[in-house]
Amino acid sequence: MLHSLDRQKKILENLSFDHVTSIHYLCRKTQFNESTIRRDIKLLEQEKKVIIVRGGVIPIKVNEITPLFIENLKEKQSIAQYAANLINEKEKIIINGGTTCSLIPDYIEQKNITVLTNSFTVATKLINKNITDVIIPGGRIYSHNSLILSPFNFDTIKHFHASKFFLSCRSLNDVGLLEDDENLVKFVTSLLRISDEIILLIDNSKFYKNDGSFIICPLDKIDTVITDQSIAKLDFLKKYNFRTVITRN
Repeated sequence: MLHSLDRQKKILENLSFDHVTSIHYLCRKTQFNESTIRRDIKLLEQEKKVIIVRGGVIPIKVNEITPLFIENLKEKQSIAQYAANLINEKEKIIINGGTTCSLIPDYIEQKNITVLTNSFTVATKLINKNITDVIIPGGRIYSHNSLILSPFNFDTIKHFHASKFFLSCRSLNDVGLLEDDENLVKFVTSLLRISDEIILLIDNSKFYKNDGSFIICPLDKIDTVITDQSIAKLDFLKKYNFRTVITRN
C-alpha cells in the first residue's frame, strides 16, 4: 500500500494545467478509490498545491502566478491598489480576469471575504493569502490568459450575489466595453446581473479603441471607473453618469 505522500505525488503527476481534472479520471489513472483521492486532494489543497473546484481539481503553479511582463504595470498597480481599498470585511465580491484585475489580490488586506472569480491567477493569489472563501465556476482553463470559461450555466453563478464586481476589458469607446472572446462576454454578462455595483478598472491604453468584436455592456451600466492619471481626454468620461477615479502612480 502506497504512503500518503507517494499517492499525492502520483495524483499531481496526473493533473493538467489546461483543464479541470475530474475525480473519476484520477481514480482510473491512479487506481486509488474515490474516498482516498478526495482525502489526498484535500491535503494537497491545504498545502496550496491544488485548487478544488466544481467537477474536479486544478494544480497550482506558484512560480507562474504573475506574468513576466505587464504593459503599463505601474498604472495598473495603482488602479488595482485603489480597487482593493474599496473591499470591506465580510463582503461578497467578484473579480474578473485580466491583467489589471489580477493585481487586486496583491493589495487585499481583508481575510474574511468571499470572492468569486473566473481567473486562475486571481484564485491562486487569494488562496496563497489565506482568503476565507474563494469560489471558481467550473469550466475549461484557457492557458493563454489563465481564464476559466464554459459554454454552460452553472449553479454557482445562479445562487451567488455580489456587492461589488471588479472587471476590466480589452478596449473601451462610445459603444461600450469590448472583448474579443464570445464565451468571456457571455460569462461576464451573467455576472453583471448578480452584482450591485459594477467597477471598471482600465488604464489609458484601452480608451478609444475598437479592439474587440463583442460588446460586454454599454457604458451606462458602469457605476465606477478607476483609471490612471495619464488619461488626457476626460471629456469622454464626463459624458456619462458614473463616478470616475483618477489614480496616481
